[in-house]
Formats: sequence, C-alpha cells, structure tokens
Amino acid sequence: MTKETNERFSAKEIRQYTFRAGLSRTQGGLMELISEVYTSILGGLTLVTMAGALIVALRHSLGVGDESALLASAVAPGFHSVTLLQASATVLLTLAAGLLTLEMTMGPVAMSVPQTAWWLGLPVRRRGFIQPGFLKSMAWPSIAAVIVVLPLSLGMAADPTPGNLALAVLCGLGLAWLLYGIAAWCQVTGSGAWLKKAMGAITLLAPLTLVATALYNNVAGTSAITGRQTAWLEYLPTSWPLLVADGARWPLLLLALALGLLALVYLNLERITTAALKKSAAAGAYAASSLLSMDATELSRSFSTGPATGNSRVRLKLIFTKGTANARSIKTLASTHATMALRSPATLLRVLVLAAIPASLASVEFLGNAILIAVAIYLCAHFSATALGATARFSAGNPAVDTLMPLPAKTVRQVHYIVPGAAMTLWAIICFGLLLALGVGSPALLILALLAGPGLGAATLRAGFRPAPDWNMPALAGPAGPVPTGAIRAFLIGPDLSLIVLLPVLICLISGGVPSIAFPIQLTLTFLAFQWGTHIRKPKSAKDGGLFGVPQTAANK
Repeated sequence: MTKETNERFSAKEIRQYTFRAGLSRTQGGLMELISEVYTSILGGLTLVTMAGALIVALRHSLGVGDESALLASAVAPGFHSVTLLQASATVLLTLAAGLLTLEMTMGPVAMSVPQTAWWLGLPVRRRGFIQPGFLKSMAWPSIAAVIVVLPLSLGMAADPTPGNLALAVLCGLGLAWLLYGIAAWCQVTGSGAWLKKAMGAITLLAPLTLVATALYNNVAGTSAITGRQTAWLEYLPTSWPLLVADGARWPLLLLALALGLLALVYLNLERITTAALKKSAAAGAYAASSLLSMDATELSRSFSTGPATGNSRVRLKLIFTKGTANARSIKTLASTHATMALRSPATLLRVLVLAAIPASLASVEFLGNAILIAVAIYLCAHFSATALGATARFSAGNPAVDTLMPLPAKTVRQVHYIVPGAAMTLWAIICFGLLLALGVGSPALLILALLAGPGLGAATLRAGFRPAPDWNMPALAGPAGPVPTGAIRAFLIGPDLSLIVLLPVLICLISGGVPSIAFPIQLTLTFLAFQWGTHIRKPKSAKDGGLFGVPQTAANK
C-alpha cells in the first residue's frame, strides 16, 4: 500500500542537493590548495627570472650596451606620440565594448549545459535555478574592472590619494555592472542584435584611431592634435573613473544607475526563455572546450560576434575549362580558398586590426619599448595566422574533400598555402609599414619582414593541419588540475613555427639595425618553414609511444 504525499522540493533545495552530491565525490583539501597556490607563484617567478636573464644576454650579444631593455625605445627621436589621456580613454572604450560584446555572446546570465538539461524541465519556479548564475556571472566583470581601472587611475590621476583611487575603482565597478545589466536586459527581452554588432565594430576600430592620430600629428606640424583638443575623451562614460580619480564625484551616479538596472533585471529573471539559457550554456561550453583543447582558432571563434548568416554575395569563378586537369584543379582549389576568405569580412577586419596593434602600441607615449613592440608583433602575427587558417582547419577535419581532387596530396597541401601565404605577406607589409611610418625600424627591416611573410603563411598551414589532441597521453598535475599533455603538444604546433620565422626580424628590431647576413638567414628560414608547413604527416603508428614512450594500446588497457 502506497502513501501519497504532497511534498515538493523547491528550486533552491534541488540546487543544494545537486551541489552536495557533486561535493561528495570530490577529493583534496586545504593542503592541496596551498600546494597549488605555491606552485603557481613559484612557477611564475621562475619564468620571469628566466625571461629577464634571456633579455639581458640577448642585448649584450647584439652589442646594444648596458642600457636596460625596458628603457630602450624603438621610436625615432622627435616622434610626436599620442597623449596618455587619449590612449587611456581609447583603451577603456575598447575594453568596455569588448566586455559588452563578450557578455552578450556568453549570456550573460548563464547556466551549464547539464543544468539546462536537468533543471529547466522540472515543475518548479525557475528563479531559484537562474538566480545563482545571475549573481556569479557578475564576478568576472567586477574583477576585470578592478584590474583595469586601478592602474590607469594610478597613472592618470594628478593626486592619486587612497580615497580617490577607491572611489575610482567603485566607479569602474559601476561601469562594469551597468554593461552587465545592459547585456542581461537584452537577454531578458531577446533584443540587442544591433548593439552587439555596434560594440564589435567599436572593439575593432577604436585602436586604429591611435595610429591615425599619431600619423597625422607627425605630418601636421603646428596643426597637430594637442592634449587640450582630446580632453573631451575624459567625459565619455567609459572614462568617468578617470574623472573620479581626479576628484570629481558626479560620475558616481553611474553606480546608482547600474544598481537600478540590475534590480530591474533581477525582478525579470524568469522572463529569460529556455532557448536563450541553452544558447548561452552552449556558448560557454564551446569556449570551455576550446580552452581545454588549447585551440586558439576555436577559442577566438567562440568569442566572436556569432556565426555567419550565409547570405554572402561573394562569388568567384570555381569552374575552369582551359588548361590541363591538374591546372584546372589547382585553380578551383585556390579560388575556393579565396572565396571562403572573402566571405568572412569580420575575420579579415580582425586580421587588419591585428596588423595595426603594434603601431598603436608604439604611438602611445612611454610605450615605444622595443621588447614590448616585439612581443606584440609576435602575438599579433600568430593570432592573425591562426585566424586565416579556418579553411585549412576545415580541410584537416574533412580529409575526404582533399582526396576528391585529382592531385597528389603534396600538391593539394601546397595549394592550400597560396592564400594564407599571400595574406600573411600583405599583413607583414601593413604591420611594418605602419611601424616605419611612425619611425620604428627602417626600410631594411620592412624588406626583412616582407621576406618573413610567406613563412607566416606556412605557420598558418601548420597550425591548421595539426593533429587532434591525443587524449590517451598521460596528464600532468598542475595548479588548475590535471593538464592534458596531448593538448599541450597540439597547442605548440603553429606558435613554434611563427616564432622561428619571425626570429631574425624581432632580433633586428630589438638591436636597432639590420645586418646584411640577416637577409639570407631570413630567406633560409622562410624556405624551411614552407617545407615544414606543407609537409604531409604520416599516420601515427600503433607502436608509437608518444611523448612518454607508452604505447597507446597499453595506455588504453
């Protein structure tokens, strides 16, 4: 005989039960946490020490002298830099637009995929399920606001007293919460597509204004843009924390506005549709899996403004009737690559902006350090190369497409190289051409970069056709948990070749001169990179022990 009961669990009780059930299966304790923190700090200090020793040795070997690399400037004397106020206001505007775009892509009110699958279908009020995600998701914008606003306020404030700095950080928190509230309200109402596109455009185009201003100032003479003419940038809402750091108090009204908007969103949490929550959960899972696999291309795509709509009007010729079968196949494959590239204008614009970022850094007062610019060049070159490898990555994931071409596998791989090689050569010309216009480098360095461009195209191909991470390889213990060595091994394929190709260019940039021996060395490295990037990897043998000498068959048992 069964006994009926009217007892029903609330959403809070279900959430707490799920948390306790997961907690009962965890391992570790306080000492493990302390050990992980100690490992992280010690590892970071070790890397900083090694990097400093390497920089000092490099400068001495180049004959630069005893001057610190942190003080050596790559900008020519007499260069008219952009004021720190304009640079700070542009950085705050760019970061605010990027934060809003990211929040609108990821939610911002988010749940995990298992939570949406198990909880949203239960016959209880969903507020108890959504509310924790609403509160926890505000932590990341808050941390980002403190990290960005505090150093900028310290550097820009005329009187950086502790009280003014604390209020400036509070105003920055209000700005971050306001952006979070705007993104959350768009999620509640299912609107804001135009806002997301506008913020994405601002994120890409705002850094270009620094380069444009610096180029204008260095040719305008007496009519150059002065700090007084750019003072209005401090009154942009994204720059109000800088006003508070200087003693103003009225921008703190931003905090009240943010709290009011957050309260409005909190009262309407249950209006968020199940489809919107599942969409944000899928976006978060996509980003998390890309980060776990250490795939920079997929991670960048997960943070993008959204998938293509498929209504592109770019139509290049794909069918050729003249020439031999091999020639027609090569033309078709190259035309397909060009079509796919032109159908992704957002990616091309992102690559163009990455080419201008080193010049943007050099145009700012006190930021024309040679080491800093060299690091920026390498990172921007690698991210541009991986961004242009989408078609190669598709071919790597769908090898049957390449096998349908009546061409040898080596020839197909070389045809895949044409568009990335040409694009990265043009990227190198734009990047170092802008730097030369700002007084960084020399014409000889521009020619050296031109020779390195085709090698960067080979790095694109190497990263695009890299093998999938081998999850059978043993994991290593790390501060954030087990580190998949197979993913690390796959992640290092691509950045290694980019660094090798750019090494002569970066050394000459840091040293301040381009010796004649650098040109044959660069040509040799570019040729070797081409051979490396177009190399066809043999299938891994079952007896291959991988990194640790353990056969996969034995590891699977």
